[in-house]
Amino acid sequence: MKRLLLLLAILLSSFSFSQDGIVLSQESANEKGITPIWPKCANASRQTPAQCFDQKLRKHIFATFEYPEVAVPLGLTGTVTVEFIVNQKGKVEVIEVTGAHRYLQQEAIRMIRAIPKMKPAKWGNKPISVAYSVPITFRKPQ
Repeated sequence: MKRLLLLLAILLSSFSFSQDGIVLSQESANEKGITPIWPKCANASRQTPAQCFDQKLRKHIFATFEYPEVAVPLGLTGTVTVEFIVNQKGKVEVIEVTGAHRYLQQEAIRMIRAIPKMKPAKWGNKPISVAYSVPITFRKPQ
């Protein structure tokens, strides 16, 4: 009987804990109209929050992009895909990085980690994490 009660208590506590760890994909979040709010997007009346997020992310990548000096003599090129989440506190967390050489991956991680803190996405009144995947193409500078 004690084992049954212990098992029941563990199952119920893990179920309630898993409810706090919701992570939506970018596609699901966009379908539901749920997105983190980038700084200065809160008052963007001509765009949806998702459009403003995408535009600000693109501008951020272009503004912070630097081809790694160490990669110049090696002539490294390629596409790095960075998977990250904007967590429940509005901070960016890099989850996975794939593609190209590690020097290019390190630069892609630096750019994504430099994304400013924002208002987290909310489902009802509860902050949730939203996952994103961004491809970044590196070409050797001329």
